[in-house]
Amino acid sequence: MKFNTIQHILQNIRTRHNLTQVEFAEQIFVSRQTVSNWERGVSIPPVAALTIIAKTFNMPLPEIVSALEGQQTNKTHTAERQLLVDAFLSLLYRHNGVYCDIDLIIKEAGIAHHHAIKLFNSPSAILQYIAKQLDAQVIAALSTSTTTDPFEMIADYVLPVLYDNNHTLKILYTGHYANGEWLYFLKKVYTKWATPFFENYNLGTAPVSRDFAIDLTVKTTLAIISTWLTQPIPTKPDDFRQTFLHLTHTPISQIVSP
Repeated sequence: MKFNTIQHILQNIRTRHNLTQVEFAEQIFVSRQTVSNWERGVSIPPVAALTIIAKTFNMPLPEIVSALEGQQTNKTHTAERQLLVDAFLSLLYRHNGVYCDIDLIIKEAGIAHHHAIKLFNSPSAILQYIAKQLDAQVIAALSTSTTTDPFEMIADYVLPVLYDNNHTLKILYTGHYANGEWLYFLKKVYTKWATPFFENYNLGTAPVSRDFAIDLTVKTTLAIISTWLTQPIPTKPDDFRQTFLHLTHTPISQIVSP
């Protein structure tokens, strides 16, 4: 048995501080189930979460990330990439999402320019990296779904993932520069995911075309999610679940005129 796995290191951090999984989860702003999945090896924590753990429990990030690298296919420069991601997000937050060039991001990260530019050559490349990391987590979560209702899938499997990444997502949803690219990515991904659920869409009785219905459904769902995540303190996904399902199943006229 290997004792340098990310599962063992996280469990060791938690038990060394005499914390239950619930207490540990609260300190790093994720759900208890997420911590349980990490410790059992069901899922792998994103580097953004490891950054919070390192800061919260005063541990060097490279030490934790090195264990993660041993369990990932791509082992190259994970810690350096995260420093650039953190610098990108920090600048977006401080400048209210106003565009910043890659040279400023590299300077903020404190990494040698010739090395950093090989990892990311533009802010868009960093944004795409964040998107792929999040998309991988969402796909992994949905792979365990047993329901056929798309809204229940999102409520039970996607919302917890988004909540675990709410610090990053809040910046991306509220920033002017990132907001445009980020929403474009989300719309593209979720339109592709949602389309199969409209295979039996009855054009004979429907008030709008199939494409219109898909576009409206995706945009409305994304609007609900972005509004939730950009609250000062987002409600935990278990508590928001019923609200989300209510909003997605209630006509707008009933919501604005209860």
